[in-house]
Amino acid sequence: MAEEHYRLTRALADAGQPEEARTLLAASDAILGELPENAAKTVRELAEGTVARVREVR
Repeated sequence: MAEEHYRLTRALADAGQPEEARTLLAASDAILGELPENAAKTVRELAEGTVARVREVR
């Protein structure tokens, strides 16, 4: 579920919808924070890339 949230967040950023992307990013980060460490490791790279992309969108 966390991966899907980050992918949708990135799609919103790519579509030029920064406010929506930031809102969903916060929810995505909350989900990531609830994952066990071993599951979170697999999502972290996607999360980091998504955060970088959202920061680029104005």
